[in-house]
Amino acid sequence: MEATDLIVLTPAGCLDPSPAIAACRAGARGTLDLQFTDDLNRAVAATHRLAAFAGPRFGIKLGSNAKARSLANLEPAWVILPGTSIGEIPTLREAGIEVLIEAVSLPEAIEAAGQGADGIILKGHESGGRVGSDTAFVLIQKWRQYAERGRVSLPFWVQGGIGPNTAAACLAAGARGVVLDSQVFLARESPLGEPLRKRIPSLDGSETAIFGAKLGEAYRIYSRADSAAAQELLKEEERLFAAELPAEQKLAAWRKAVRSRVAIDPTEGLWLLGQDVACAAGLAARGTTVAGIVQHICDRANHNLDAARRTRHLAAGSPLAQSHGTKYPILQGPMTRVSDTAAFADSVASGGALPFLALALLRKAETEKLLAETKKKLGKKPWGVGILGFVPAEIRAEQLEAIRQHKPPFAIIAGGRPDQAKELEAQGIPTYLHVPSPGLLKMFLKDGAKRFVFEGQECGGHVGPRASFALWEAMIDVLYEHIGGKPADGLHVVFAGGIHDSLSATMVAALSASLAEKGVKVGLLLGTAYLFTKEAVTGGAITARFQKEALACGETLLLESGPGHAIRCIPTPYAEAFEDEKRKLKSQGKNPLEVGIALERMNLGRLRVASKGVDRAASVNGNGNGLAAVSDDEQFRRGMYMIGQVAALRNEVTTVAELHAEVCREDKLPAASLVVQRDKPADPPPCDVAIIGLSCFYPNAGSLWTYWENILAKKNAVVEIPPSHWDWRLYYDPDPRARDKMISKWGGFMGDTPFDPLKYGITPKSIPN
Repeated sequence: MEATDLIVLTPAGCLDPSPAIAACRAGARGTLDLQFTDDLNRAVAATHRLAAFAGPRFGIKLGSNAKARSLANLEPAWVILPGTSIGEIPTLREAGIEVLIEAVSLPEAIEAAGQGADGIILKGHESGGRVGSDTAFVLIQKWRQYAERGRVSLPFWVQGGIGPNTAAACLAAGARGVVLDSQVFLARESPLGEPLRKRIPSLDGSETAIFGAKLGEAYRIYSRADSAAAQELLKEEERLFAAELPAEQKLAAWRKAVRSRVAIDPTEGLWLLGQDVACAAGLAARGTTVAGIVQHICDRANHNLDAARRTRHLAAGSPLAQSHGTKYPILQGPMTRVSDTAAFADSVASGGALPFLALALLRKAETEKLLAETKKKLGKKPWGVGILGFVPAEIRAEQLEAIRQHKPPFAIIAGGRPDQAKELEAQGIPTYLHVPSPGLLKMFLKDGAKRFVFEGQECGGHVGPRASFALWEAMIDVLYEHIGGKPADGLHVVFAGGIHDSLSATMVAALSASLAEKGVKVGLLLGTAYLFTKEAVTGGAITARFQKEALACGETLLLESGPGHAIRCIPTPYAEAFEDEKRKLKSQGKNPLEVGIALERMNLGRLRVASKGVDRAASVNGNGNGLAAVSDDEQFRRGMYMIGQVAALRNEVTTVAELHAEVCREDKLPAASLVVQRDKPADPPPCDVAIIGLSCFYPNAGSLWTYWENILAKKNAVVEIPPSHWDWRLYYDPDPRARDKMISKWGGFMGDTPFDPLKYGITPKSIPN
């Protein structure tokens, strides 16, 4: 990666081009963001300033308003347009301007390619401003699949969750480069005010939220209560959603509501902020300036790619695989109502990975039966249990009693604490902790925990707030700080969320390579990918109908049971039933906790309908408390199909062995063939420069030739302070601790210079003696 591969955007709602100027001078693609600008005079002035100080290679980003398009007449080298303005491509290209389209979805990217765009910016869900439902990690994979099928070779950049390590992941996937925005908020050239600069180091990306998705255009915005504009916009969203207006009218009003409020500071308006703001403080500490940050990202990304090729730390027989006693560094993530059969666990273990049973809310008798059966079936093959750290104390006590009795070789705790892990570790059970935030990771490391799972929002089932790229970049930064120059000391790190094949594993290998160099044992956790294996059905993990729906899945949705609690699943009739039940509970005056508990209980029952094809007999035929079979159509109508975003990327059934081999294919780990090969830019034409004169005036050299002769003679012009200036003996003392004294008596001093004032039109009386 070179500086030319990075696009640096100025903050939305600000017309100070300083970051873009600095980026252009560093060789990057500095771009002035004008998409929310209505004041054309100020926009033109800002663009002229950018052109004056950045040189001919600068860019501007325009919005969908026709008024701003006239700014393209200012002759930028490139223009970035949103996917809503693809129709402007031909006009700009005819003017000789390179056009990049900011696509928040695969359809936008495909349309841009068809309309002749010069390049695509894949903008992930974690970015600030207008976004789609796919994260950067998933959007890259979707574009690569499409490009390979259609033989499209259009260059692409990636925006969202970008830092030095995820930049390497993008390059490994074939990206031309990456886009920086909030990452340079704390650079020296940033136009942000001092109060906001002081606040940014405490932000970790969880302060943002999505607005407007139900109106047809989503925006990620700083959403804390101290932003009055964000609270106003939320009310406007609800008002428009409830209004009886055509969808086009609602969308137009929504866009206007957003546009009119955008500002560079949350105290002044809407602050379009991405989750990658968490990178800003660390990058500023390492790079200081925009140029320094650009160089640091290039250096780390290039180093990571080289390290990934050398270490092969996600191949068969890797350090983490050896630690687990498995062939591959793969963990099968515990999936509620899915990975709860010994037969399926055995197929995963036989395929060379580490399987985990999901205990969820199983009571003592069910837990003991499942553990005993699995222990017997797997024999000496490694396996583990997945438990929830937040289950009721009574259930946890029952599960722990069964675990103590059967001693599974490994454990994973979701929503747990280091003390819970230590309790299992004390029984000889190595235990992984799911960690959803950098703040918690710092605490867990301080408490002595050493095994972690970093699972991004792309996963199926319960999801955290952070997309994989944003989460992984922040976590790697924390681990770097923790390790420092010390040995890794037994650290095991597993990446999860959106991983299912060789391309996704390639990206993880690239972003995690520097950790592997430091001795950290790195692995992958797969969940959704197993739903596409033959063994998932034959082993009783899911029904054939579940797999059929997984194969047909083109998108997922999130069902929110409460603030901060959401489940990713396939859009089915259950989604409507879920929302109906939530409205009913709220209308009954239930508090948020009661609503959440009731919905979670309903989810568990509907999960069983979808994955096992059975339900409580009372629900099926109105009598009895056992389980009764549910027909295929009833499974689909009433079931909840938990699944991750990678479901949209898979459309064929495979085997567990084939899946593992594909994920850890050594020939697909970061190799030079995956990194885009750029044509070397042509050398700029020579400049016509005429030297019309030389002059200088230095100590002991009143002319150019005297100065040159002094250089050739190696003459030292530094002397003791001459008496004509002042008596240095009154002020000099060689002791640096002496008060009110100076410790040097040397300097370079100009001699007397004859000056004829009349020659310059100055009367002698105007010059003091």
